Amino acid sequence: MRRKPTARATVLVAYIPVSKLECFSKQRRSQEGHQLFHECMRIVLAPLVAAGKKGVDMVCADGYVRTVHPILAAYVADYPEQCLVACCKENSCPKCTVSPKMRGDFRVQTVLRDPEKTLHLISEKAAGTNLQEFKEQQLRLVDPFWKDLPHCDIFDCFTPDLLHQLHKGVFKDHVVNWATQAVNGGDDEIDERFRSMSLHPDLRHFKKGISLTTQWTGNEFKNMEKVFLGVLAGATDPQVILAVRGVLDFIYYAHFEAHTDESLAKLDAAWLLFHENKEVFEDLEIREHFNISKLHNVKHYVDSIRSHGTADGYNTEGSERLHIDLAKMGYLASNRKEYIKQMTIWLRRQEAVHRFAIYLQWAVPGYVADIVNRPDEDSDDELEDPEDLLMATDANSLSGERLEATSHLVAKRPALTGVPLMSIVNDFGAVDFLRHLNEFIRSSPLITLGSLATTTTTYSLYKRAVLTLPAIQELGPKTIRDVVHAVKALPQKVTTQGIKKGSAARFSMVLIRTKSVATPTNLLIDRDPLAGVGIGEVRVIFKLPEQCGTCHSPLVYIHWMKPLRDPVPNIHMHEVSFSSHNHRQRASVIPLCDVLQTCHLIPVFGRASAMSLHWTAETVLHEAASFYLNPYLRHYDFFFLRYKLGIYLEEAQRLEAARQEAEKARERKKRRRIK
Repeated sequence: MRRKPTARATVLVAYIPVSKLECFSKQRRSQEGHQLFHECMRIVLAPLVAAGKKGVDMVCADGYVRTVHPILAAYVADYPEQCLVACCKENSCPKCTVSPKMRGDFRVQTVLRDPEKTLHLISEKAAGTNLQEFKEQQLRLVDPFWKDLPHCDIFDCFTPDLLHQLHKGVFKDHVVNWATQAVNGGDDEIDERFRSMSLHPDLRHFKKGISLTTQWTGNEFKNMEKVFLGVLAGATDPQVILAVRGVLDFIYYAHFEAHTDESLAKLDAAWLLFHENKEVFEDLEIREHFNISKLHNVKHYVDSIRSHGTADGYNTEGSERLHIDLAKMGYLASNRKEYIKQMTIWLRRQEAVHRFAIYLQWAVPGYVADIVNRPDEDSDDELEDPEDLLMATDANSLSGERLEATSHLVAKRPALTGVPLMSIVNDFGAVDFLRHLNEFIRSSPLITLGSLATTTTTYSLYKRAVLTLPAIQELGPKTIRDVVHAVKALPQKVTTQGIKKGSAARFSMVLIRTKSVATPTNLLIDRDPLAGVGIGEVRVIFKLPEQCGTCHSPLVYIHWMKPLRDPVPNIHMHEVSFSSHNHRQRASVIPLCDVLQTCHLIPVFGRASAMSLHWTAETVLHEAASFYLNPYLRHYDFFFLRYKLGIYLEEAQRLEAARQEAEKARERKKRRRIK
């Protein structure tokens, strides 16, 4: 609940004043500003001092009244505020005493800051003692608000900040800048590769590239991360690829909402991969050192996750979003005169209305309050069109074990009816549609056989199907809505109202179940998330004509890609290309329930300049010769294509090494027997 800003689980306690402090000299303004912050926080948190020491009676969720001792346990803030709270300078770590010149060394062992010792050093400095240790720990002379809080280790309270430390800091401010300088062609090459990137509904398309964008948001950082490794592939040094891959893997693992020792080991291994390859930026004379605070802070992630819970629960994205509801909207509701008083009154009234609405929902059967059940503004879910009343086809799910969709949904009424065969062949590119449909009718046990389709048979087509991907514990309780498109291109038209723009065709790339992998005799293959999975391009989603028989599932005409092989070294993605047979595109008709999910394919640019290839985002899937299967499209894809697949490959390597060792032992034993 507290991760959803619109759930109103977060309460605004106070506004902290922002003052230029012109009453002080320029030399003193910085120090006095720091002290002003601490004095404000001391007032805000004053009730916690007595409550933490003596306890306070609270009504618990089960209705019983208990004496509770609330303490400050976590402090969610960006890096500058963490340094402000820790009373240290911004070139040091707010959690440990690492030297500013040693922040770039991943192997250095650091000592966590101690609250009592820090308070002692500050008090000694205030008394006029010039302590060397005060300088070594990069402290500021401030009277901290947390010194009277009971059982509070403020340095342990600081939690990871995914938005500012990873998305904006490590990735955008550092890695993107370094990797771009390491690419042959620089900004222009990177921009062109982003412009010609293949499309997907869950992926933002950067039509102008990324170098000209000045105002970035968290969503834009995340969309850059989804394709950045594929953009770099072939255009830079392999060590740069490994370093960037380590950073991206770390970011995606850090977003897990449930961790095990195995996933935390992967988190550590990803960050180690970056540090093992970061020297390439020094060799290329892009960096002179890596003594950067945000790079060092990542070192504390595993310990923070183990002690405070997963990092997504402390992300500052929630508080950034709350600026809209608790500051901007309140200000807009005022008349700009003494607006702080008006804002606080407005917020109190909003909270009172919300509480009363919740009470009415509880007290009045069937009553639904719009203010309580409003849609989440920061949700990315698309709303259904009114005509899309959906019907489901069943599918079994092994959530978290293998790729699977829990349901396949299509509209009750197809969008296109009476479509002739020639339109399917010409407009949808389904050249061998009739032959493959008749093969499916003859061989499929799903169909009650009627008659074979002919050249005069007409068809009812769907524009899209909606898959529901199951919730996975590591990724949270929500299911994922995945849309499969099969829409023909529409030409530009001249109408009485003017020129109506045309639109490009949209044919989704999907992962498809090709065979059952329920093989209890081979447990290793059963753990492979890609066992029995192929890739294809959806060309037509249609309903079987009545004269051809009865089928409870809609059907899909697929253009197949070649079978998946081992991942490509360094980039660690699967490389695929379209499959042909007798110089014709290999295709087939399958039931919709065999489609597992959509996927994203990144064109393999290679060493060639994207500017010389003249690819476009709408046509690149049929202009490029080969593609990478993108594991960074969604956290769901990353979980299977990088995390689960990595575990399987490591286990397969261990078993292969054990088999080879056993074979060598048998050979040695045989030679001894012969001797």
